[in-house]
Amino acid sequence: MRVLISGAGVAGPTLAWFLAKTGARITIFEKVHALLPHGQNVDIEGSALTVMKKMGLLDEVRRFNTTEKGTQFVDSRGRPFAPFPVQKGSLGSFTSEFEILRGDLSAILYNATKSHPNINYRFNTTVKEVLSNDDNSVKIESSDGEIQEYDLLVAADGQWSKVRRQCFPPESVKVVDLGMTAIYWTIPRLPCDNDWWNVYLALRARVITLRPDPHGTIRAMFTHMPRSEAQREEWIEAARKGKSAQQALLRKEFADA
Repeated sequence: MRVLISGAGVAGPTLAWFLAKTGARITIFEKVHALLPHGQNVDIEGSALTVMKKMGLLDEVRRFNTTEKGTQFVDSRGRPFAPFPVQKGSLGSFTSEFEILRGDLSAILYNATKSHPNINYRFNTTVKEVLSNDDNSVKIESSDGEIQEYDLLVAADGQWSKVRRQCFPPESVKVVDLGMTAIYWTIPRLPCDNDWWNVYLALRARVITLRPDPHGTIRAMFTHMPRSEAQREEWIEAARKGKSAQQALLRKEFADA
């Protein structure tokens, strides 16, 4: 069986690993030139933990653990008042025992599959067009102009998947807007920082959090829930305008948090 997977993030390489064990030959398209180290925390629990064990990657997951000791709520001065430490085998904390950055998890999965003789990665390549798709095969044109035929095409290219839009009618692909805007970035770690996920709940539906990573920096997150339609439109408009407008709105909205 010949399989084309669009997307080399987390789902794509994981599926490729299991398919390769059956003798299938897998090609993975990835639109960027190399793996991106971006992404925030991922909790590996339940069935995901079972998958990591079956792939023999649990030690690697532990090696790239974010070192987060647990989750604690803090007041406006950063003083903790409600800690929830990590406990093995318990769901008593918002922090998982197997906490890892998405970029690190993606790298682990890539390294576990890149040398397999049945798996071929093609970076800087996407599915330009799905030419035909029936019960027998799928024919595609790649971004570099090649026409290729496979037995199966898998869309693992994220929530805005272009492959999925070509293969399924619009009414079957729904995006549910929950109204929350999240802003992430990486900042230098200071001597006063700790290894907890520090969560501050401000008034007017605003949240600020800081959490450690295994690379000597801190991951910051601001979240905001619009309280009116006008405020929602203001955030949508800033998203369209770009980075400067987004930063200005963020400063205005969180200045008194």
